[in-house]
Amino acid sequence: MKKKILKILFKPLTFINRLIKKDEKLIFFYSNLGFRDNVKALYDYFIENNYNKRFQIVVSVNDYEKYEACAPENVTFISNKKGIGVFIKAKYAFYCFGKYPIKPSKKQVVVNLWHGTPLKKLGNMEQGCEKIDYHYFTKVLASSKMYKPIMAEIFGCSKEDVEVLGNPRNDEMFRKDKIKDASIRRGCNKMILWLPTYREYNDAFIISSLKMKDLQKLNEYLKGINCRMIIKFHPLQHVDTGDMKFSYIDLISQEELNRQEMTVYTLLRNADGLITDYSSVYFDYLLLDRPIAFAVEDMEQYRDKRGFIFENPREYMPGMEIKNRMDVEKFISDIFNHQDDYKEKRQKVNDIMNFYQDGNSAKRVAERFISE
Repeated sequence: MKKKILKILFKPLTFINRLIKKDEKLIFFYSNLGFRDNVKALYDYFIENNYNKRFQIVVSVNDYEKYEACAPENVTFISNKKGIGVFIKAKYAFYCFGKYPIKPSKKQVVVNLWHGTPLKKLGNMEQGCEKIDYHYFTKVLASSKMYKPIMAEIFGCSKEDVEVLGNPRNDEMFRKDKIKDASIRRGCNKMILWLPTYREYNDAFIISSLKMKDLQKLNEYLKGINCRMIIKFHPLQHVDTGDMKFSYIDLISQEELNRQEMTVYTLLRNADGLITDYSSVYFDYLLLDRPIAFAVEDMEQYRDKRGFIFENPREYMPGMEIKNRMDVEKFISDIFNHQDDYKEKRQKVNDIMNFYQDGNSAKRVAERFISE
């Protein structure tokens, strides 16, 4: 209901947006779920390559106060409320979480960077959402040619509006940072990353799946082989871990990751193996060609609650299925013993999901959309 009211209130701004002259030297970023993911990755590329010397960059984000005091030259951080006025003046606009329900002017380039390659149904593909208008952009990104018609169906646009350029956030997986990387691995032989996706029907799925007793036993196993495990919760998850403290298992939130000035992609590049479920992050991790395991025992429940893009999602899950602690230990043991039964399948799925398999997605987006 709130979104419907907002669309009605914003409707006159679409008309105003068509009339306002656009500033050819103004780049606008928007996010209503923190300054991160593809928006942050593309922004970082612009700063690293001195776009702020040639353009005015304005970042409208819900947590803008964290950044306004240390903004680089020609960069301003503002609230999403103030961002409305800047958006209608900007020649270039980028978003991946939320958006203003204002139709782009023909004088604008508004790019929906989105946040990953979906496995679950989204947008117009979701039951009851078929008639909702999500088309508030001139272009939307995709990671592969197979996803052009899928993204078009999700957002109610034509296939010509979908650009296969890759996800800028993935570029970080191809970099190195000795200080951050060392702090993540902490001298351990291996590091395993567990990334559960958000479940509306079970916020604490990972905790309920592995009981305290299992986690304690798993911690002892990890200690014996000097292997660290990081379980990083989805940004929308609010899990009370209470007194759950372990020497070789770290339970961390998005807020904690932000405080350490890291992203999930900092963790991914350091992970020797990934455990996940229906999160699109494993499509990204395929670029590193490392083992993946899937905790998908609630697949039918998830299918009923949310739904999948593919009839048989397991065809696109190149890894063993995790059902209990013993499976987790088997997965880790195989990594230590260089036993990789899914390498060939991983490479096949990677070729389907990632047209570009490098660390240059932000560069492609910048060169495709910004005119100098």
